[in-house]
Amino acid sequence: MEPQQVDTLTGVLDKKMTRQLKQYLDICARCAICKDACHQYVATGDLTYLPARRAELIRQIYKKYFTKTGEFVPALYEARDPDESLLDELYESTYACTGCRRCMYYCPFSIDTAWILSVAKAILIAADRGNEMLGQLADAALMKSDNFDMFRDIILDGFKDIEGKVKEMTGDPSAEIPVDKEGADVLYVALAGAHSILPAAAIFHEAGTNWTLSMFESANYGYFFGDAEKARRIADRFMDEAKRLGVKEVVITECGHAYRVAQFFHEAWSGEKHPFKVRHILEVIDEYIRDGRITVRHGAITEPVTYHDPCQVGRNGGIFEQPRDIVRAIASDFRDMTPNREEQWCCGGGGGLVAIAEMEDFRLKSGAKKLEQVKATGARIIASPCENCRLQLEGLNDQLDLGLTVKPVMDLVVDAMEIRR
Repeated sequence: MEPQQVDTLTGVLDKKMTRQLKQYLDICARCAICKDACHQYVATGDLTYLPARRAELIRQIYKKYFTKTGEFVPALYEARDPDESLLDELYESTYACTGCRRCMYYCPFSIDTAWILSVAKAILIAADRGNEMLGQLADAALMKSDNFDMFRDIILDGFKDIEGKVKEMTGDPSAEIPVDKEGADVLYVALAGAHSILPAAAIFHEAGTNWTLSMFESANYGYFFGDAEKARRIADRFMDEAKRLGVKEVVITECGHAYRVAQFFHEAWSGEKHPFKVRHILEVIDEYIRDGRITVRHGAITEPVTYHDPCQVGRNGGIFEQPRDIVRAIASDFRDMTPNREEQWCCGGGGGLVAIAEMEDFRLKSGAKKLEQVKATGARIIASPCENCRLQLEGLNDQLDLGLTVKPVMDLVVDAMEIRR
């Protein structure tokens, strides 16, 4: 590798070198507790996916260029140049990680491997080694924003088609999907497609919510790709929309990473405090049920139901009780997985892996611990408020012909909701 390229990559690390990152790089005791916490390592036994090993690749560059011992006696200090061999290893281990942060939960020093790997992605992108598919999806989202007038009429026509289904579902010919509505209380940010718009629209209508639908989807492949600037610009699309419309809160659909980006990252990236609240749709639905704004039939679901905590909603987002309260309000036989909440096993579908075709076999294999959890409950229905988790769980279900039903929590609510006509 040319000296100029090395300077570029080490410059990325230098720019990211906060006190906390330095502490993470210095403090690992190699106790290997993280090996029993990582679903990928447990499923494969491959050191490539050991959390401490993933972080060690960045630590080797750090030792080489940011410590005197590593600079002068690199062989003794396990220091290493960011050559093609290291970049190959870094790519394989970094883009395989789902960012579930279960390793951090069990680490005695709370080392945030996912944070270290965000630095690894920045280095890979600087080396033109970022994941191609995730990068293309991020660029496609930005292209849509930059050329929005080309897509506006098509999007609005799609919303009108969904609106007809909302009228049928609610039995109310006046039901609508409002768009671009100034002064609404809620801006709802869905995923692309009717599946995340229709149930929310029916729930908002029944609750009498003053809401409007975002023209942009909540998914953020800039975040998965590892480019914070692109991730910010993708989130800016609906954040700017919310400010323009003057809404009181932004409600994110059943999508783990989109909720985390909007709730925890966007203010820091933009350098501005949001003039509105950000909430997950399940927080809103739970409130509606408690306040009597919607009514659901207890026992509407008689088959045993379990709930999967998406890592970005649960362990990294702090939403645990609201979805359980919702499912318990509907199902007569709710069976929680063990372990659950902060200790829940990652399903294996996060980090953008479901969009990377070459990762499919590995991704499904890494779901072994999740399958153990599901089978132990004896449940026939799995509820989970994350698109990527559901795709992964459906893949595992199809692969092993388990006969399970994987459902969004919103769909369970709509199926059990008593419509007041």
